[in-house]
Amino acid sequence: LAWVLLGAGSARATDDPPQGVFDEGWFVMKLQGQKTGHMHSTSTRRGNEILTHVVTRIELARGRSRIEIELQQRYRETVTGRPLAFQHTTRMGKIPVTRSGVIADGRLTLTTEQSGVKRVKEYDFDPDIKFAWGQVLLMKEHGLQPGTTFRTKIYEPDIRIDGPVEAEFAVGKKEPVNVLGRTMNLTRVTTTMDLAMPLKSVTWMDDEAAPIVTMIKVGPFDFKMYLASKEEALGESDAPEMFVQTFVPVERRIKLSAERVKLRMRLPADSPDKLPPIPETTMQSVRRINDREAVVTIRRVDWESLANVGDNPPVKDMAEFLKASTILDIDNRRIKRLARRAIKGVSTPSERADALRRFVTKYITDKSLDVGFATASEVAQTREGDCTEHGVLLAALARAAGIPARGVSGIIQIPAGPFAPSKGSAFGFHMWTQVNIGGRWIDLDAAMRQTDCDPTHIALSLMPLNEEGMVESVLALLPLLGKLQIEVIEVE
Repeated sequence: LAWVLLGAGSARATDDPPQGVFDEGWFVMKLQGQKTGHMHSTSTRRGNEILTHVVTRIELARGRSRIEIELQQRYRETVTGRPLAFQHTTRMGKIPVTRSGVIADGRLTLTTEQSGVKRVKEYDFDPDIKFAWGQVLLMKEHGLQPGTTFRTKIYEPDIRIDGPVEAEFAVGKKEPVNVLGRTMNLTRVTTTMDLAMPLKSVTWMDDEAAPIVTMIKVGPFDFKMYLASKEEALGESDAPEMFVQTFVPVERRIKLSAERVKLRMRLPADSPDKLPPIPETTMQSVRRINDREAVVTIRRVDWESLANVGDNPPVKDMAEFLKASTILDIDNRRIKRLARRAIKGVSTPSERADALRRFVTKYITDKSLDVGFATASEVAQTREGDCTEHGVLLAALARAAGIPARGVSGIIQIPAGPFAPSKGSAFGFHMWTQVNIGGRWIDLDAAMRQTDCDPTHIALSLMPLNEEGMVESVLALLPLLGKLQIEVIEVE
């Protein structure tokens, strides 16, 4: 999310752009003060069209592992800023995903492609949406007079695929800004995006409304982008740590054999954020104390009772959790084949769920933190990944086998190993899977080798793993990063 926002609108406005490349910029990207990557943007005029091409590359560390992420954004607009087409290619694993859109007659035809397999959908397209060049023109139109505010609609398929996101721009005063060691007097412009929770970014612009520095704070993480020379941008990155620093320390370690755990979860009293809604699930009940505190009780599922559940009766509103999506591409031949193989010889829903979990745990042979977020078909091909890849593949195989499935984003107790603290314990952010058996959502954790999930699994956000709703499930976690406090109250 951060690199999408940082990479938008990097050109400077020109009244009548000349043919060919008329603007180019190189940018250094930093996270927590360390260089994490770079961005390169070009603006080109061809006839009466403006072509914007933005390439962003980021490297992050998770323990000793390194994650490389790449995003290529291409926009095609008229000289007046009317959207015509776009193409986004995202690589968070080893196999990129490309989304291409063509706008005509108020409709967006969106084609998603990975490994030669294409999926086409159509959406209404709001005529007020602005792409990259349109946003530049809008900024020039309103100017940089302090106190100026205006709203617009943007479209980024990596943020919301089925419609626009509204954003408000507020122009502040000029102020001195450190730009990679040199001070410049720049105008502050704050952008607020209307998502599940308001998300702000700040850009410092020169007198031509060209961005020089852009910053966005995502939880405890400060992302910044600086206009730089090509040599500075392409210099070696530091790969800042993004894993251990999000751990939540607790004084008491919980035995994984526990049947029930009661925890107090809170944000500091002086936190400007509120504790987001915590979902109630089959395992989990929640008692809200106030805006910043809740008591969560997690109980093991009674798997013996599930053994008596026959084939799933029709359950209302389950179609969403059985369909194919870009992430859960269950129409992939390998996914279908693996699903049949995993449940061969088992009959009841609970037996199928257990068989699928065991299959995924064994099938992913390279238990690696080197993958950012891969689709199910990529995991099926590479057999590599961490908790997200285990969760995604298990959800896809379940849907392919006719079992409704979704993802869960939350935290679990850090297991014994190199990341476990020397004293006390800690919880770390994690992803696992839920399948629907007899109308109940049942937790399965292929990464932790658990069909009967231990009660340190705290669900914080339910993930549809479809095109719609993904960002909302991620945004629910942001107020918790670096701020969440956990107290163990009872363990049975």
